[in-house]
Amino acid sequence: MKRPVALILSILCLLTFSGCFGKPVPSPTPAPASAAPVPSPDRGETIITAPPTAEPTAEPAPVQTPEPTAVTIPEATPKPVQPTAAPAPAPSQAGKLIASGSFRSDTGTYLNLIADWKEETINDNSFKLTVVLSLESYSLDVGERRSNTLTFNGKEYSFITDPIEIEEGFTKTQIYVWSQELPLSQLSFDLNVSWNFRGSYSGTEMEVLELSGSYRNHG
Repeated sequence: MKRPVALILSILCLLTFSGCFGKPVPSPTPAPASAAPVPSPDRGETIITAPPTAEPTAEPAPVQTPEPTAVTIPEATPKPVQPTAAPAPAPSQAGKLIASGSFRSDTGTYLNLIADWKEETINDNSFKLTVVLSLESYSLDVGERRSNTLTFNGKEYSFITDPIEIEEGFTKTQIYVWSQELPLSQLSFDLNVSWNFRGSYSGTEMEVLELSGSYRNHG
């Protein structure tokens, strides 16, 4: 009995002794490549400690440079020029028709002398009287005629007509134009015309075609 007891006691003593003096060796912890070696205070071993992880520094946001804005410069609007009202011109009296009319001969045939006349103002003081002489007929063939007369208010004017040749058809042929400038105070007149025909028309012998007429202004 003593041996087993002694053996047990011996084992217990060994266990106690190893517990007092024995110390387990910690297994080394692998350190990151960037870690710096730090000497251990207990033994001559080197313990690798990782440096504190640095908080990432937030990079400042890039400053956005505002794009230049095109500034539209309004164009200067010219002020409208107010037109100066020009005085209305006084109505011109030149060429204003005062009176007109017509005289004709009476030969009893289709050949007659006609005088168309008109009075037109020239200015505030005078007017122009124009007399257009024509022959109205069917076929007619006459040569130049001289010593024809136009008498206006007792004053006689002589004129010549060119040859006339009308083959067929009833027509009015102009043979002479006479005009005179007169004062506005003399609007009334007497007119007499003689044209040398010296021939026969439709079996009627006629030496001279004559017409006469008067105009009296009652205005």
